[in-house]
Amino acid sequence: MLQNDSHSSSTSPLTVHSKHALNQHTKDKDYDTSESARRSLEEQLNEMLQVLFELSVVVYDFQPEGNKLVWDKINAITDHYQKMDELKDGLEAFVPEEVINYVENGKNPDIFTQTFVERAASENQFTNGKIKAVDSFRNILSNEFLKSFPELSEQEYDFDALMQHNQPNSTQ
Repeated sequence: MLQNDSHSSSTSPLTVHSKHALNQHTKDKDYDTSESARRSLEEQLNEMLQVLFELSVVVYDFQPEGNKLVWDKINAITDHYQKMDELKDGLEAFVPEEVINYVENGKNPDIFTQTFVERAASENQFTNGKIKAVDSFRNILSNEFLKSFPELSEQEYDFDALMQHNQPNSTQ
């Protein structure tokens, strides 16, 4: 007997598609929010840089009647810091600590990226060399076994299959 139960554990393809679309919409919305927050933060940083520049000009050419202007610029800077602090929660970006250290030390963060890529390529080349050396050793060892134990070659063992079978990560 079939029952039409709305709490059935089976899920229709339409429901699965709807859940996927909802998840994608949520991700897109989060991305849009993060992107909007990033743009707003960038705008705040640019405006603050402008205010800092204006403050440096006012301080450099300080006049006693410009005291109120200096305080206005300082208040504008604190307002920008407050707005940036509010925007931080909307950001989803991760910046490695090493990149921040590069910037704090006055270095270009692109140098970090270039160094990282070069190091990864070097380690990859080193690992590939090790793999080739082990493969070469396995072939030499296999040939020496066949020379030393000719009865193994008469039984026609498939050494590659034996090696694959005896590896710890092999699926059986």
